[in-house]
Amino acid sequence: MFEAQGTTTPGRPWHLWLIGIIGGLWSSIGVLSFLLTQMNVEAVMSRFPPQQREYFESFPLWADAFWAIGVFGGVIGCLLLLLKNRLAFHALLGSAIGAVVSNLGGLFLLGGMEVTGGTSAMSKKGVLS
Repeated sequence: MFEAQGTTTPGRPWHLWLIGIIGGLWSSIGVLSFLLTQMNVEAVMSRFPPQQREYFESFPLWADAFWAIGVFGGVIGCLLLLLKNRLAFHALLGSAIGAVVSNLGGLFLLGGMEVTGGTSAMSKKGVLS
């Protein structure tokens, strides 16, 4: 009945395509980093100083889980956004929560600030002073 009247549904705005594509590519880099680190690929892990490599290898399960939720949720959420699926919001929200928890937890709870240089490196460069 509605098809006979010639009605059409509006398409996606251009900015959703832009966000979906760029966000998906960005999250794909995170997925690649996660997989290479979890599989302990020597070509990648050998580039880290020993203290940083030990830091990454000592992540507890919860840190790895939130990291995975952050990066895989980003890719899935961007794909769902491009497919106009209403679950895109939930996947991207889960991705944001996973990213925040894994980054803040890694920096402050797991000692990442000390391992990566943290505030001491910034204060030496004059960023914090």
